[in-house]
Amino acid sequence: MMRSGFLILVAALACTIWLSGQRPQVDVRFSPQSDAFAAATREYEAIWSSERVRVIEVMERVSRLTFRESEIRAIVFEGVSQSGLGDTPIMLRASYAAATKKATLIHELGHRHLAQLKRRPRDIDEHRLLFLILYDIWVELYGEQFANEQVGIEKQRRGLYDYEGAWNWALALSKEDRRMKFQQVLQQNGLDGRD
Repeated sequence: MMRSGFLILVAALACTIWLSGQRPQVDVRFSPQSDAFAAATREYEAIWSSERVRVIEVMERVSRLTFRESEIRAIVFEGVSQSGLGDTPIMLRASYAAATKKATLIHELGHRHLAQLKRRPRDIDEHRLLFLILYDIWVELYGEQFANEQVGIEKQRRGLYDYEGAWNWALALSKEDRRMKFQQVLQQNGLDGRD
């Protein structure tokens, strides 16, 4: 009896969400790798708590794709940030300034969001694909100055990937050219951008 009551409650909640036109929220659960990163973890949690609805809405609008994940784990540590995939958590650097924490969280979520695009031209790797939309997402969320500052920070990263080259490639294109190139990737994946 208790189980059927629970199922009715779940069904009612699903109908309410469907009827209201709202999608379930993307839940990112942050945890520190150790107690040393507890404060930084709270900063990421505060960012996500206040920004998550807007971030996902803008990311979906700019990409013209639905964000497919609803629950994501994120570990705050001191190392190179990574997007992870599926059950592998996002890894987020603890020592970034607040603005770069925002930018990095969106960057890594962007990688996970675009992982659904399996086919792309040979000259477009994961970062180039992301950078076709990331700058415009940052501008829409926080303005051009924020976006330019974060591009400058990412361009300084060395060793693992040529961020400077990828950003130069993406920003040499106009906003419309970036949009058209991204649309070509959507079409290559059998999507029209309104999935």
